[in-house]
Amino acid sequence: MPPELQTVVDDHYQNLYRFAMSLTRSSDDAWDLTQEAFLRLAKKRSSIRSTAAIKSWLYTTLYREFLRIAKRGSRFDSWEDNAPAEKVDHEPSDQVKASEARDVMECLLELKDGYRQVVSLYYLESYSYKEIAAILEIPIGTVMSRLARGKEMLRAQLTQPKATATVVSFTDEKRKSSHG
Repeated sequence: MPPELQTVVDDHYQNLYRFAMSLTRSSDDAWDLTQEAFLRLAKKRSSIRSTAAIKSWLYTTLYREFLRIAKRGSRFDSWEDNAPAEKVDHEPSDQVKASEARDVMECLLELKDGYRQVVSLYYLESYSYKEIAAILEIPIGTVMSRLARGKEMLRAQLTQPKATATVVSFTDEKRKSSHG
């Protein structure tokens, strides 16, 4: 007997949504994809034979829906241009780890399609190469090479120095205007 739908949602919603975010880079689109995956599960739950298969089924379903919509071109057209730009001006020193995690996620979202999905599934969702290959419907060798290249791209992005903003105080501006 399949588990209750609410239990499945409680167990998988957050991780499935995070995967959708890595695909779409939009919270609204990620929410839509996640909801669609659970809607399809609600309709076809009785046909899924194993409780263990539900997680993979959800990820595969979400990814196929993403591809279907992207192929139509009616949505998700500007993902590359609309990457989230959440910046925090002042953060307390006790949140350094959270800041680093945010930096890694921002770099992950900047990875090219193909690499982003593989890296997300491997590191965020702990899927094996074989499981990723099944979900994305690509050869296992492609998974391995995209993961290796994706890690290199992340490493390169994370080691680049960040641009720092020049801070000009009000008194500096006042001095310039009085001497100019």
